[in-house]
Amino acid sequence: MRLTIRFRPKNGTLILPINYEEVLQGFLYRSIQDFELAHFLHNVGYTKEKRRFKMFTFSRLYGTYRIHRYEKKIEFFDQITWYVSSMLDSLIVDLARNYLLKEQFILNGQSIHIEETVVKPLEIAEKHAYQIRMLSPLTVYSTYENRYGEKRTHFFSPFDLVFSDMIEKNFFNKFQAYFQEQPTERVTIKPIKVAEKDKVVTTFKEFRINAWNGTYEIQAPLSYLKFMYDVGIGAKNSQGFGMFEIVE
Repeated sequence: MRLTIRFRPKNGTLILPINYEEVLQGFLYRSIQDFELAHFLHNVGYTKEKRRFKMFTFSRLYGTYRIHRYEKKIEFFDQITWYVSSMLDSLIVDLARNYLLKEQFILNGQSIHIEETVVKPLEIAEKHAYQIRMLSPLTVYSTYENRYGEKRTHFFSPFDLVFSDMIEKNFFNKFQAYFQEQPTERVTIKPIKVAEKDKVVTTFKEFRINAWNGTYEIQAPLSYLKFMYDVGIGAKNSQGFGMFEIVE
C-alpha cells in the first residue's frame, strides 16, 4: 500500500540538508507507534543470506523550494507532499493513524502540521509493459575488493548493458526474502526518458551514492509490479531510493 502525506511547515518554511534522505528515514522510524514493528524493521528486516530488506520505501519531498548551494541546504515553502510505500500494511496503517490523530510533528527540529493523509493500493489493469517515473532516484551497484584488499563500490548507469539484470537480481532477492520462494518469471527494465540531468549524486551517512531519476519501461507480471511498487526497485529502498509511480 501507499501512503500520501501532505503537510505544511508551521513557520512557513522548512529547511533541510540538501541530502535529506537520512532525515526523512529517521522521521519515519520515529513516527511508528508499534514498538515491536519499529524494532523489527530497524534491526531485523527480511533476510536472504547476508542481505536484509525492510520492505518499505519513500519518496523525495514535493513542493515549492529553493536551494541554498553554499550552505548545502534546501528550503521548502507552503504545502509539501511525501509518499511512503510498503508491503507491510501494518506499517502504512500505523503511520497513517499516527499522522491523522496527532497532526503536529517535529521534522529536523522544525514544527510541521499534517494536513492530509491518504492510503491507497495500486489499482491498474494488467499489461505487457508499464511505464514508470521515479519519485525517488533509482540506484543499483556492486561491491568488490581491489587487488589491495580495499572495498570498492561500482554504481551502474541505466545505459549499462547489465543494468536490467542487476535490477532483476535485486528484485529476486527481495521477493525470496519476503515470500520465501523464487520468482518464476522474468523482470526487465529499460530507460525511456533518462538524460544526464537525471543523475543524482547524494550521500547517506557519509556514503556517496549515484542514482537516477527519469522514466523507464518495466516488463513484468502485474503481481511483480505491485510488489516493486510497494517496496521500491533497485537498492537502498528504505533509505529513500527506488520509489516510482505508474505513468498512464
